Amino acid sequence: MKLHVRHVVVCRFAQETAYTVPCPTVGFIFSGLEFSDSPQFRIPVHSTGIFLQPRGLPIHFRYNERRENYAILCDSEDLRLSSQPGRAEIRHSGEWLTIPLFMPVDKGRLESWRVELERIRTVFLLPTARNRLRAEMGVFNLFRCLIDEALPSARISPAERLKALIDADATGERSINELGEECGYSPDHLRILFFTEFGITPKQYRIRRRLTEAMECIAGSRLSIKEIAVQLGFEQVSHFSAAFKAVHGLPPREALRRYRGTRDVSFQKAERFSRLGAGAANDVRAICPDLP
Repeated sequence: MKLHVRHVVVCRFAQETAYTVPCPTVGFIFSGLEFSDSPQFRIPVHSTGIFLQPRGLPIHFRYNERRENYAILCDSEDLRLSSQPGRAEIRHSGEWLTIPLFMPVDKGRLESWRVELERIRTVFLLPTARNRLRAEMGVFNLFRCLIDEALPSARISPAERLKALIDADATGERSINELGEECGYSPDHLRILFFTEFGITPKQYRIRRRLTEAMECIAGSRLSIKEIAVQLGFEQVSHFSAAFKAVHGLPPREALRRYRGTRDVSFQKAERFSRLGAGAANDVRAICPDLP
């Protein structure tokens, strides 16, 4: 998601108005709200919390004289109104994710949020490159909270159930259709449910899940590329390498060099023995006893 902060304003005056939101706006309601209505959605009276208004949203609101709310006006092509009531969508990595238009915040947490919003406003009014970045990072923190609010509830959906089964089957021993049978839906319908909830198909999620774990193994373990491929259920190292590059944009050997500061030991072995020849093998073993 890309955005540019256009303006940050704090409002402390009574107002009633109806208009169509001209640009994406995110902010915080601290006090004074009497009503805020938009099509198929209403923020409850006297609510406190984070609000989001996509461009083009018709809205009618009224605040009394106790009003305090912050509004951050942005430019972004990665935010739009959702077809679901009370929801918006943000785009990240080419996928549209659903988030709520409002997230209630308990009154006991208001003071810490007031400090955060005032910090965003202050740095925005001191327009250096550093402060612009600090303001935008503060705005992304608001979006992070909305994303967290959008996580599934305690009632696990069929799509969430399938996701949990995929996560548990780290090596991919069972097919997506096999896992889907445990969720009680046909593969095609479950695929639609999964895509609606997560913005990605079950097959795509499985691939990304495994390759994300592969990157974690490369950066945080001493496993070789072959060992990582086997651990994640790839029958051929070449298949693993191709999949890894498709997801991460670089081959596993380059990832090893970049994030672990070394090359895969299996490739080191091959290169060393090809250069030295069989006659020098004993000398190599004497220097590098870890080699077979």
